Amino acid sequence: MSKTSPFSKLFDNREVVVEAPLEVVELPPSQGPSEPRKRGRPATGKRSDDTWIGRTYYVQKETDLDVEDELLKLKRRGEEIDKSELVNLLLSAWVKWQQGENIDLLLAENTPRRISEMK
Repeated sequence: MSKTSPFSKLFDNREVVVEAPLEVVELPPSQGPSEPRKRGRPATGKRSDDTWIGRTYYVQKETDLDVEDELLKLKRRGEEIDKSELVNLLLSAWVKWQQGENIDLLLAENTPRRISEMK
């Protein structure tokens, strides 16, 4: 006793459709794309810049909130700086201080207030 498949009726009654082959049209060289387009946004940020490297550091919550507040104040005054630029500035100044340079002058060049005014 052989059972018939419940799908056999679907295949028995199907029509075979043959489509005509597509005509290939060649574009003149001036109209063809020179390079294939890449997907997504163009890579223009720090992530795609070879001079920057991604790192993960832990910071206390209160410190992070205070930094956000101060950066927002700077932004409202028209001075744009993000956290990674701030960390880079501070680490660079620390390295130069370790090497004997005057850190007061280094930070004063890159901040709106002089270090001596904050003391």
